[in-house]
Amino acid sequence: MAYLDEDDERQPTWRDYIPSAQVFLVIFGLLGAALHAFPFKVDANLKQDWPILDAVEIAWLALIPLAAILPGLSKFTVGGVSVELKEEVRESTKEFEEALANYANLAQNWSTSAVLYIRMMTEVKNDQQRADLLVDYLQDRMGEAKEFLSAEPSDDVRIMLWIADLSGGLDFYFSNERPPKKEHYEPGEGMLGRAFRERRRYNVSDVRSVPSYEDTREGDPPPYRAVLCMPVFIGDESIGMLTADKKSATLFSAASEDIAKGLASQCALAIDQFRKFG
Repeated sequence: MAYLDEDDERQPTWRDYIPSAQVFLVIFGLLGAALHAFPFKVDANLKQDWPILDAVEIAWLALIPLAAILPGLSKFTVGGVSVELKEEVRESTKEFEEALANYANLAQNWSTSAVLYIRMMTEVKNDQQRADLLVDYLQDRMGEAKEFLSAEPSDDVRIMLWIADLSGGLDFYFSNERPPKKEHYEPGEGMLGRAFRERRRYNVSDVRSVPSYEDTREGDPPPYRAVLCMPVFIGDESIGMLTADKKSATLFSAASEDIAKGLASQCALAIDQFRKFG
């Protein structure tokens, strides 16, 4: 869909004819080079060839405006201008501005929600209510982040939070969707265990091609392909991992990684506050 402004129905001005003028200049330059290659006499007495410039120089001069206009033209018309490219640029700009606005709104919402969450934790006296508040907070933040983690709605991104046990392994803690079939990883086991041990993120387009992951599946192929693993830190302490998976075998984008990193920070804040008041 193209985003149009109110002035799209206006009469074209001289600026609108600049692309056509550039094309005509290139054509005249090439004609001049051809005429110089096959010269004719303007005046028998003057014995003067036209044009004066050497054909090679004319050709180079013609290439300069040609190179200048090619990136900026999708099509042109004589006697009018096409707004096709203008609409495409406008649409891309609109989408980019909307994405920035959405990210800004998400960050603002997370900041406001975190303040409210901390205040509610101080007011709740019952441990079960604190646990419910923590789960609700994680569910809300994961639901918000899910919209930004993939451009394809059919991917149905699943987000999971894993918490470290006393032995250095990982236990499944919470998910915005269905829980995983495997809910515990020994220290360093599989791709997730290794990511936690190395305290680093992993972004894999197809886990079925990762031997360390396949070793943990026992021949049961996962319904998803791409996996993003993000460490969860409280200060310098690595307390667990945040994972996101999707059906398409494509890497999570850099923007998705940033969203996942922000979500991991939200999870760390929520757990840290739960521990303080629990």
